[in-house]
Amino acid sequence: MTTFLVTLSAVAVILLAAVPGYLLRRRGMISESCIPGCSKILLYVCQPCLYIYSFHIPFSLEKLGRIGIFAALCLAVHAVMLGVTFLVLNKKSRERVTYRIMTVACAFGNCAFFGIPVIEALMPEVASDVIIYTTVYAFIMNMIAWTVGSAIIARDVHYINAKTLFLNPTMIGFAIGMLIFVTGITLPSDLAGMITTTARMSTPLSMLIMGMRLAGMDFRRVFTNRPVYFAVAVKQFGLPLLAFALVYFLPISLEIKETFFITCACPIASIVLNFSEIIGEGQEDAANAVLLGTMLSIVTLPIVSLLLPLLAGSV
Repeated sequence: MTTFLVTLSAVAVILLAAVPGYLLRRRGMISESCIPGCSKILLYVCQPCLYIYSFHIPFSLEKLGRIGIFAALCLAVHAVMLGVTFLVLNKKSRERVTYRIMTVACAFGNCAFFGIPVIEALMPEVASDVIIYTTVYAFIMNMIAWTVGSAIIARDVHYINAKTLFLNPTMIGFAIGMLIFVTGITLPSDLAGMITTTARMSTPLSMLIMGMRLAGMDFRRVFTNRPVYFAVAVKQFGLPLLAFALVYFLPISLEIKETFFITCACPIASIVLNFSEIIGEGQEDAANAVLLGTMLSIVTLPIVSLLLPLLAGSV
């Protein structure tokens, strides 16, 4: 029950950050035209800084090996979830962009912006060491989103190419972070402080954007979009259960198991909406999925977190 309450408190605090964005938009102090600009700041500035910030830890071969294991787990769970949902929804996806959006929404989670605060609340003793795993998860997810995810939404395989794979803010931020990690470079304190501050802006900015979007939405359309409920159920219950089954019997550390499970339980990622806006298809469905998934995370995440103590018995 302690795990449930701690998770509930952490998620509630995260969601509270959406309130100012909602109120400012409702009172006409922020216009809808501001939202894409804020999203670009989040995607092109805050997220790369988050990668650099999380890799600013002492290097060891053991840590590098654990990062490799975590990356392999991330690739496996995304491949399975995307593959299954693509096969299930493929026929409907040909007819409606809604189901293409739901396909990627079932697999992509808000693992960094949501995952880091929840991990810091649930695993305070080791949080500074395991936050790097959430960054690895986000990196793998974003690389898949920039290529396979975009190709699914647009139904255009040309999105899967070397340029989109390597020349994007995710890859650049990850590469800089990995370079700092492997070489042990110490950044000047002022620069490190600026990167840390910008990185920690990610969660509140993400929630502010969500609040602004929510203020312009018709609640009836958010709560009556049936395919969205399917995506939320699969992403926020099905994916963590798949992750639990995947790691339970593996001979890996408890920290990796718990971090992987928590990141997989995070709500539908805002990148689903970001990429639908970039591509120009399914923006309303994507917004509905992200908003409903985020709002329902105050129920889904605490419930799913009740499985965490069981992982301790698997080590």
